[in-house]
Amino acid sequence: MNPLSRFWHDTMDIYHITETVVDGVTSSDYPTTPNHTAIPCHYSKGTLTVTGTDDAPTLINKYTLFCALDADVLEGDKVIVTQRNGKQTELTVGEEFPYTAHQEFSVKRNEKA
Repeated sequence: MNPLSRFWHDTMDIYHITETVVDGVTSSDYPTTPNHTAIPCHYSKGTLTVTGTDDAPTLINKYTLFCALDADVLEGDKVIVTQRNGKQTELTVGEEFPYTAHQEFSVKRNEKA
């Protein structure tokens, strides 16, 4: 068991992207049911970055997802994180950063204004 997982109070459902070919046309989509459910994780807002050179700066939040090394998460996957308070957030998984006892992923929030 990962010693850091004692501090992870969030869970995630993982959806692997799949490609289908119909009449010679390839399309990519996520399945309607998750490939893995209730995987322990920790969802965190890492930094707030100010970008832009004009009068109105642009603020960009950077989010990170922490999970065990054996979690089957791949770049491009969709995950739905259920936080400890019950709030659900849909994320797209980015670059992986593996460490000795866990792995971290940069993630992008999928939200509509």
